[in-house]
Amino acid sequence: MACEPRVGPGGAAGPLPASSPGWSALPVGSPPGWGQELRNGQVLTVLRIDNTCAPITFDLGAAEEQLQTWGIQVPADQYRNLAESALLEPQVRRYIIYNSRPVRLAFAVVFYVVVWANIYSTSQMFTLGNHWVGVLLVTLAAASLTLTLMLIFERHQRKANTNTDLRLAAANGALLRHRVLLGVTDTVEGCQSVIQLWFVYFDLENCAQFLSEHVREMKTSQESLLRRRLSQLCVAMETGVSPTPMAEGPENLLEEAPLLPSSPQPAERPLMQTEFHQLVPEAEPEEMAQQLLAVFGGYYIRLLVTSQLPQAVGTRHTDSPKVPCPCQLIEGHILGTGCCPFLAR
Repeated sequence: MACEPRVGPGGAAGPLPASSPGWSALPVGSPPGWGQELRNGQVLTVLRIDNTCAPITFDLGAAEEQLQTWGIQVPADQYRNLAESALLEPQVRRYIIYNSRPVRLAFAVVFYVVVWANIYSTSQMFTLGNHWVGVLLVTLAAASLTLTLMLIFERHQRKANTNTDLRLAAANGALLRHRVLLGVTDTVEGCQSVIQLWFVYFDLENCAQFLSEHVREMKTSQESLLRRRLSQLCVAMETGVSPTPMAEGPENLLEEAPLLPSSPQPAERPLMQTEFHQLVPEAEPEEMAQQLLAVFGGYYIRLLVTSQLPQAVGTRHTDSPKVPCPCQLIEGHILGTGCCPFLAR
């Protein structure tokens, strides 16, 4: 990573230095003890773990000590299980590896080679004049398609990821009252995939108040739009279903055991059913505002620390005039009238 945080005792990263490249938009606080207040969007600490090792766990005790140096008392037991169950499940760790930038680049290289070979073999059926002109045209066509694919990948990364960002909703819901938000990013160091868990300070009281008023206004004047946007905030969950026992009758009293021995039958797969879980159910505007901030807090933090937040003309609750606050992101890109989907499935 271009701006590696300073690592302190216990493996937790300290505050990012102000001279770190690529972080000019992030307000970075002075070391504890200087008497200066924390600012919204300030990185408090970063936990980094090797995703290629098993088993792994976050050193949340070190994060708790680091937060205490900033004057924030957050017992790790309040969110330990929520954060680890959200990010450290095997399927989530595999997804993070396969969705990493090196894997996407490798896929793009393979895509370019395959497309180039297919276009070149097809072009041999036609007369293109000079051989080198034909090769140049094939190369330009393959490069254009590969570039389009890379742009699609980058656009996809700017959407809220249901496999990583939204899985932190429960943990962020527990941390809102402590004015701390969690976000997750990944990077690659050598041949190792590294998961980074970010702790960022944010006082969301003003954002929650604005969102509750905005939701109340939408319920009055744009209820259909609000319902349509909230209906998109759902995730599919598979739950087990117990088979219904068959009623005993005369036809079921027949002997079911085979007369001749047979090979053991393979174990039957459990019955599963897919249910759609609403992330922001209908409730009072204050409750819906809190839930929106908890659900999209991880998404906001990932965009913030990677400098991918959309540019804002003005800001409401951050010190930087070009960095939107969470309520601006939710108002404009989650509850707004845009037609482009904002969730990356």
